[in-house]
Amino acid sequence: MSAGAPVPVAHYFADLRAIVAMIFRSWPEARPYASTPVLAAALDAEHAVRAAQAEPLLNSAGKKKTSKPYTVPPVDSLVTGAVLDIAAQLLGAPDRNEARARLAPLVQRLRDADRALSTYLRRPGWISKQLRSAVKDDGTGASR
Repeated sequence: MSAGAPVPVAHYFADLRAIVAMIFRSWPEARPYASTPVLAAALDAEHAVRAAQAEPLLNSAGKKKTSKPYTVPPVDSLVTGAVLDIAAQLLGAPDRNEARARLAPLVQRLRDADRALSTYLRRPGWISKQLRSAVKDDGTGASR
């Protein structure tokens, strides 16, 4: 299930990858979904590392690539488990409306922080139709 509807396994894994990047880039919006304080703290620390990696890229010449630190998979097993747990909770919404409600804060923060990554992660060729419908917005930041 992804965003309230069944999807092929390949689409589910693509959705997981997109949601993981959304979680890292929009942190701490997904923090309330952390299953334990230890997992939340692990993600706090991981986000700090990723933000520090992205900072020097802001002032670099040419294409910034500031989203790269947020899109690479985590190396640490605790962080991996923590972020996948949150991603599974977000994707496991029972219907599209609940998925939208859960994802709206992440989508808004991502859109404000990194419009290029927001557009990339929500493009048709990347995520399932079900998730794309749940994270679609009207350009004003409000989910439709």
